[in-house]
Amino acid sequence: MLVLILSCLLVASSNAQGGSKPTPTIQNTCPPGVISTVNEFYLQVVNETCFNFVVYDRKVYRDASQACKRNGGTLALPKTEDLNDYLADKAYSHYGIDDEVWIGLNDMKDEHHFVWEDQDELDWENFAIHHGLNNRWIFKHIQDCVALDPYDGGWYDYPCDKGLVSSALDSAPKKMFICQY
Repeated sequence: MLVLILSCLLVASSNAQGGSKPTPTIQNTCPPGVISTVNEFYLQVVNETCFNFVVYDRKVYRDASQACKRNGGTLALPKTEDLNDYLADKAYSHYGIDDEVWIGLNDMKDEHHFVWEDQDELDWENFAIHHGLNNRWIFKHIQDCVALDPYDGGWYDYPCDKGLVSSALDSAPKKMFICQY
């Protein structure tokens, strides 16, 4: 009985002295390299994950992905409806973005087999009509990278880079993007 009481007191003392996890903040969640180079206005913390809304630059998918990787991150991975809705709402309402933003989802290796940049399989999807898994367009084989529409939260696939066909069609795949750390 004495051991049980001492154990309870030790746990209570540990929690009172900060033994529990600190509340996630920009300072203790985002990488130092991001904090030192990005205005904190563009950073958000959700579920112990740091998001950088890159609304001040547009890049093709591969360049956006590399920009996120430079600080140890990836393009955003909205794998749940809640996170997808949060990112879309924040992009639209807080940052005023009304154009699609790159997220870390593509089918570059295998057409119609979308994978996240961390190599996880697609469990939940939010593709807009005639996009992604339902893409019936003649150019679907060059539309391999996915962007999130902040207005409706839907996912749209686009060419990853400016190639011959996308140049001829004048489809500019340079977009704003969201990094995740």
